Amino acid sequence: MARTNAVTASEKTKKVIAVKSIKARKPAAKKPARKASRRNSADVAKLQKVIVRGLKSGKSAAALSEELGVSRPYIYVLKNKG
Repeated sequence: MARTNAVTASEKTKKVIAVKSIKARKPAAKKPARKASRRNSADVAKLQKVIVRGLKSGKSAAALSEELGVSRPYIYVLKNKG
């Protein structure tokens, strides 16, 4: 009887081997490219003046970015550009 118990115990502990699928996976769908908004140099110059004035008046870059609709890093770029 001891042997039958040992056999059933070993059958329970057998490991299941994962079988790799032969089918090729489909590549993940790419997000459509967002259309980049471009500003002409006159608009950039106006925006830069507004940003410099706003920062000198004590406004934070986060407040200016929300107000003007541009990103915070872009505000720092325009601030250091001139």
